[in-house]
Order: sequence, then structure tokens, then C-alpha cells
Amino acid sequence: MHLAELEGLLGKDRVYQDPDLVQSYSNDWTSRYKGFAPAIVFPQSTIEVSKVLSWCSMNRVAVVTQGGNTGMVGGSVPLNGELIISMKRMNNLSISNTNKNHIQAEAGATISEIQNLASSHNLVYGVDFGARDSATIGGTIATNAGGLNVLRYGTTRNQIVSVEAVTGAGRIVGNLNGLEKDNTGYHFPSLLCGSEGTLAIVTQAKLRLWPKPEERVTLLFGLNTVREALEITEACIKSNGNISACELFFQKGLDLIKEVYSLHPLWEDKHSTYLLCEFAGPGGITDELLDGEIGRVLQSQESVLVATNHNDSQRLWQYRELHTLAISSKGIPLKLDVTLPLQNLEYFLNKIERKCQEINPACSPYIFGHSADGNMHLNILYSEPTVKKMEEKVLEFVVSLEGSISAEHGIGRAKAPYLHLQRNEAEIELFREIKKAFDPKAILNPNVIISSDN
Repeated sequence: MHLAELEGLLGKDRVYQDPDLVQSYSNDWTSRYKGFAPAIVFPQSTIEVSKVLSWCSMNRVAVVTQGGNTGMVGGSVPLNGELIISMKRMNNLSISNTNKNHIQAEAGATISEIQNLASSHNLVYGVDFGARDSATIGGTIATNAGGLNVLRYGTTRNQIVSVEAVTGAGRIVGNLNGLEKDNTGYHFPSLLCGSEGTLAIVTQAKLRLWPKPEERVTLLFGLNTVREALEITEACIKSNGNISACELFFQKGLDLIKEVYSLHPLWEDKHSTYLLCEFAGPGGITDELLDGEIGRVLQSQESVLVATNHNDSQRLWQYRELHTLAISSKGIPLKLDVTLPLQNLEYFLNKIERKCQEINPACSPYIFGHSADGNMHLNILYSEPTVKKMEEKVLEFVVSLEGSISAEHGIGRAKAPYLHLQRNEAEIELFREIKKAFDPKAILNPNVIISSDN
């Protein structure tokens, strides 16, 4: 690999070969995926990305693209010595000149930076999750990230108005016109969102913003069964259009959070199941909730906490949001992000721990997630040496219940061997043909989504 040629194209300040720096970019944050790379390239414009990919395509140099490197399925790790393209220096942000309800963002801008700019204009960006301070918009477009507010705003795909990207051959495609109606052929934003960097590198996007809610109300219920939690979830969705989140977690995860972060117990730990619901919208939500169907739900429950200001709400949210960090503090978990149809979610939740321990009695599963859309995050500690068998059996169980093996983290390399559980041969072959059109030398994120074994 003649990196001097690449330095000549971009300048030495764009290409870094320092072993310690390169190694810090070669592992993912879960510590499950560890790779190696010859160098990191830091482009600062779409033109520079085009130059890099043209050179890589001509020289058949495989690459992985990174934003915040917060992925959980090995999609941005150079497991086979690929060149790393980091988008961190492309982080410019601005409110659109043509539509004040749009943000124009380069791929390296973080979700929190986008949220902060939107908030300063009394607007909100619709995607939010715990890794907001490090995850970038390019990475979340690549994986079609969902997060906490899918119920209200949809996934990342629903936030994108326009994209600009560079194909594996170095061609710049897309536009940033920001038009809500533009039916001029195939829709690049929809196609590239969720493609996990296998077709092109998204360099910029125009993003849809939403009116900032005037009032938020957060409710935390202590319950005894999954069925109760799902019944309240259904009532919240049906009876109030201002619902923005329904989050489900369990006493086992709460015990771990209390141990790691010394949080106070909830209702003296007498419950097994917890449901956090948030409503956001125009002023008067609190009164509306108390007078409506949710008010009747509140009156029927013994254990409920209500937060109507930011600080109190954050105190309730930490019981949900600290799960990931608390679990990771105990070891490297096997992370299986899945979606179940709501009618099968109760059965899944009641059976999954036993299913895991039948495979490996020493494992310790933790589960939490988004009850309104059926997206559950299964984190299994101490799954060695049965990781492959655990993955296979759990994902087969999910598919048997008409679920999806990947909800919002993508397929990456981790789940590529199991894509056939969800997609038939004709679909996978079509995926290959689409990739070949965008990336004829197959240099972009090799073995992501489609493994060489498929």
C-alpha cells in the first residue's frame, strides 16, 4: 500500500500512521471487536473523500468508515487491515438558508451538536439515544439509528431530506436541495440510510427538524408483570398523540445499576418490571394526562413517579439510560439488538433468559428496550465459549416469532452470517448487485451486511 501517494493527494496532515493513534481507532467501544490498520485518513471535504476513494478503488485498497465508532456489530472495525477513513474533521453544521426547519450537517457532526443547534432555534432533532455525545450523523445514517423517540419522530430515515455521498468508485452523488418533494428517480437518502457504508460514504445531509415541545411529562411505573407493562404501553399509544417514548426494563438490570452507580432503589425493590413513558407537546399536557385515559391508568397503579421538570425527568431516565454502561462495567457482553411484533413480545421476554441459559448455564442475560416498537436490547454477559451458538439460537428464536435480527444497530460483521435467516437468496443476490453498482471494486466495508460466506 503506497500511502505516500495518498499523502501526495491530500497532504501529510490528512494521513496518520502513528501506531498508537491507529490502534486507538482499530477497536470498537464494546471491546468485542479488535482490528488493525495501516493508517487513518481524515478528509475535510467531500472532494477529499472522493480523492481518497478514487485512489483506493484504483489500487484495490479496502476501507472502513468511522464516525464516533460507537457501533455494536463490528461494522466500522478494520478486522482485516483495512484503511480507516475517519469523518471526525467533517463536522460543520448550519441551519439551512432555504428552509429554517432543516439543518445541513457534515457527516462528522455528533448527534448532541445537532440537537444543541436545533434547540437554539426552538426546534428538535428527532433521534436521540445514550451515545449522543460521540455518535455522528454519518454513522447514524449508515445504520438507520432509531433510539428513544422513534414512536414520535420515526427512525433516522424519517429525518433525512437530502444526502450527498461518495460511491466506492469515488463518484459524488446526491444533492442538498432540501426539497420535500423530489420524485426524480431512485431515492438516494432511503437507499443509503441503513446501507452501513457498503455502498457509499455519506458526507453531508439535510435533516428535518421538529417543533420544540413546550412541556414534557415523564412517568415511571413499578409493575409485576410484562403483560401489565405492555397493556400500559398500548393505552399510552392509543389515548394520547403526545407520547414520545415507552421504555421497558427489569429489576435485574436495576440491581446492577444500583451496584455500579449507587442509585436509590425504586419502591424498595418490590417490583420486577418497570415502564418509563414520556409525553411531549404543547402546554397543558399534564392536565390533559390527568383528565384522560392515562389519568385512569395512573389512579389504578400503586407505584408511579411523575416528573414535570427537566431535573426530575433526568433522575427517572437514568434508571433506563445507565443500563448499557453498567452492563459493560462487568465484562464484554454479547449484544443482540432485535425487534419483536408486539403480539409476540411478552412471550419472548418471558422465555429468553431460560433460552440463553439452556445454551450456557453460566451466562447472565440483561434485557431492556423500547416497548412501543418491540425493539429489545439483549446483553448477555459471560457467554463465552458459546457465543456463536448463542447468537444463532437466539436469532433463530427471534425469527420464529416473526421478528427482526437487527432493529437499529445494523447487521455489520457480527450478524452477516445470519442474514439468510431474514432475507431469501433472491434478496441477498439483489443486495450484491446493488453493491456492485455503487462499489465495483468491493472496497467499502468488506463483509459488512453480506459476508463472503453468503
